[in-house]
Amino acid sequence: MKQLLQKESGVTLIELLATIVISSIVIGLVTSVLVSSLNFNDKTQSHINLRQEANIIITELRQQHQEGEYTLCPEDVFSSDRFRAVQRDIRNDEHMITSCNTVDSQFPLEVQFTLEDDENNDFTIDTIIEGERQNGDTNVSIDPPGDESDSFPTYVEDENVFVYGSQFTFQGSDVNGPGASMVIKGPLDMSEFNGGSKTNVSNIYVDGPIDFSGGGQDLGSYEEPGEIHINGDFDTGGGSHNIYGDVYVEEDFHLEGANIYGDVYVNGDVTLSDYYSIAKNASIHYTGSLPYPDHFERSDFDSLVKQESVPNAEIPDQEVPSSKSENWYAENGYTQEIQEDGMKIYDSDVVIEDNVNGSYQDTFTDSVVVSEGDITISGGNLSMTGVLYAPNGEITFEGASFEGTVIAKDGFNVDSGGTDITFVGVEEYINNRDDYPF
Repeated sequence: MKQLLQKESGVTLIELLATIVISSIVIGLVTSVLVSSLNFNDKTQSHINLRQEANIIITELRQQHQEGEYTLCPEDVFSSDRFRAVQRDIRNDEHMITSCNTVDSQFPLEVQFTLEDDENNDFTIDTIIEGERQNGDTNVSIDPPGDESDSFPTYVEDENVFVYGSQFTFQGSDVNGPGASMVIKGPLDMSEFNGGSKTNVSNIYVDGPIDFSGGGQDLGSYEEPGEIHINGDFDTGGGSHNIYGDVYVEEDFHLEGANIYGDVYVNGDVTLSDYYSIAKNASIHYTGSLPYPDHFERSDFDSLVKQESVPNAEIPDQEVPSSKSENWYAENGYTQEIQEDGMKIYDSDVVIEDNVNGSYQDTFTDSVVVSEGDITISGGNLSMTGVLYAPNGEITFEGASFEGTVIAKDGFNVDSGGTDITFVGVEEYINNRDDYPF
């Protein structure tokens, strides 16, 4: 009998086992991604919670620090069942507060602590709550200037003033003023600076915005970082910039292409863009909003702290004083003669070049130059030391180097490439304050 076999379709045992293995791998991968996502969300939420707790603590401390003398008990500050303080360090007037102590709000309150939750997630904050000012705001107390006629010379000496004027442009190489101060009574446009220049000055006061636009300019002293006060917006633009010292911004801060090495206090919005870094012990404190790119991760906000208030930018209110009388300059040895060493010039406009009376001369030392108008100094290899003072005009320097102090109502312009400018105090050239030309 002939048997007919019916052909049936199906899967072999090997195919079935392969399908099970592949399915297991896919399910495992999906499960792993899902678990990782859940863990990440939990960690992110924990980070947010700890950050909020830290902000609450800082806000409460700041409110207390505005009330004059008060008693601070660290155990009460950090008492919570939601977190534990694994590290804390609170100092006032250089004294560490470990138990209930009286705090003097005239001095800053230095606060550093690390909060940790039950999952061992942690958040660290390190900040300074500034001392109380006489008007009730929280900031560093500043002694008022003395007698008006003596306030500017006193300020120049006490603050090691290097450059004082309405503007500053620099096409040279380096500005060297660690421990010195630069006061610009107007905006600072960094596009007017050489792309690789370094403004190595400790304290910088700008009565207006600071705007970077590309390049690689540095601002602040890497040797002796101090404070940068900006009465306006601060835009670091593109390029790559190093910002040294604590920065006080009176309006908005656009952070892009900059390396921040000190704390930043922004009385406005902070806009984040790509390619920036904030040093480990630095942070940005702001009062406004925080726009940022969509691809940013939670860790990108570790160094940003929103606060109800921040210390204000402080701009010196001294004005460039008027010149003294013509008789005073004449009686104190000022002439219109250009000399190699120790010259004292007073004129309506002053021009100094490296060609003096037909002979080449490119070095001028211990000079005091006063002009009722502008001062222009030029010469490819020209170097000068001394004091330049133009109470009604501007000073332009085109040479190899200048050491000294520059005071000019309409600003200081360095137009030559490769020029180095170095701070030396007025008192190094003029021993008696009564002999100052201003």
